Amino acid sequence: MMIRTVSAFMVLVAAHSVSHAASGPAKSAAAAPAGQATPTSQATPTSQATPTSQATPAGHATPAGQVASPGKASPVTALVLPAEVLAYQSAVLTAKVAGYLKNIPVDKGDRVKAGDLIADIEVPELLADRVQYRAQLDVAQREFDRMQQAAKNAPDLVTPDALDNAHGRLEVAQAQLDRINALLGYARITAPFSGTITARYVDVGAFIPVPSQSSQQGAGIVTLMDFSRVRIQMGVPEGEASRIRPGCPVSFTATALPSKHFAASITRVSYALDRSVRTMLAEVDMENPGGVLQPGMYLSAEVTPCAPPQS
Repeated sequence: MMIRTVSAFMVLVAAHSVSHAASGPAKSAAAAPAGQATPTSQATPTSQATPTSQATPAGHATPAGQVASPGKASPVTALVLPAEVLAYQSAVLTAKVAGYLKNIPVDKGDRVKAGDLIADIEVPELLADRVQYRAQLDVAQREFDRMQQAAKNAPDLVTPDALDNAHGRLEVAQAQLDRINALLGYARITAPFSGTITARYVDVGAFIPVPSQSSQQGAGIVTLMDFSRVRIQMGVPEGEASRIRPGCPVSFTATALPSKHFAASITRVSYALDRSVRTMLAEVDMENPGGVLQPGMYLSAEVTPCAPPQS
C-alpha cells in the first residue's frame, strides 16, 4: 500500500513539471508589449532592399548607372626602315649646242652661287653664222632705208608692196641674227642654283656634244648639288602603307654618325606602290646645317604610324 502511494506521488510531480515548462514561453510572449516584436522576429524592411549592384571589394564591379570605361589602346609599334639621303636639288649640267670646251673655272668640291660661270663652249660654226647674218642685216637695213627715203621723195616710183617687201627682208635678217645670238648664249653655261660641284666630267679642249634622251649623262659637264637642305627617302611596306601619312613623326640614326640623332616628320608620300618592290615612297625634307648628312648616305629610320590601321 505504501509503494502505490509513492508511485502515484511521483507521477503527479512529473505531470506538474511538464505543465510548468509548457506555460513558461507563453507567459514570456504575453509579457512583451503590444506592437514590439522580439529580436528574433525582426526582418529586413521590404522598402530597404540591399543593392544588388554592389559586389564585394574583390570584384570591383562598376556601380549601377555608370558605364565602364574602355581599356587603353595598345601602344603603336614604330617601323624601322632603311632610308637614303638625297640632295634637295641636283642637276647634271649639259650643253644645248655642240662645241669645244674653252673654259671651265670650277672643279669638284667648289661652291658656286646661282648665275656663276660653269663652262664656256666655243662654237665656230655659230660664230661664222653670226658674222653672215649680221652682214645680211646691214644690207637689208640699208635697202629699206633707201626705199623708204625714195618713197618720201618720189611716191610714184616706189610702190607700197616694194616698201613692205624691203621691210620684211629686214625683219627676217634681224630674226636670223637673234637666233644665232640665242644659240651662242647657250654656249655659256651658268649655275641654275647655288650649290656644290660634286662631279666634273670634262677638261678644257674636249668636245661637248648635244645630249640625247638616251645619253644625258654621257654629255654632262658637271654635276651640281644643293644639300644645304636634303630629302630623305624610304620605302614603306605594303602592309603598313595605309598608316603612314604626311606628319607622322620619324627619327633617324646613321652608322657613320653614331653620336647624331635627327628628328623630323614625313613631308610627303607617293600613295602609290612601286610595282617592282611593293613599297610606297615616303619623303622627309629637312635642313642640313653644316652638310652633316651627305647625299648617298644610308640611314636607319624609325617611323611612328599616325593613321589608324585599316579594318
